[in-house]
Amino acid sequence: MVQRVLSASIIGLNVDIIEVEVDIQKKVPSFEIVGLPDTTVKGKS
Repeated sequence: MVQRVLSASIIGLNVDIIEVEVDIQKKVPSFEIVGLPDTTVKGKS
């Protein structure tokens, strides 16, 4: 089941609208970031 949610990113006085898409399935729990995320959300390797 895919759901879309609107969110916002605030940097200083600038606000950008962000669309977040979530796919919920009954399987092994996991978390994936796709697209072009900012470097602040990258995992440690």
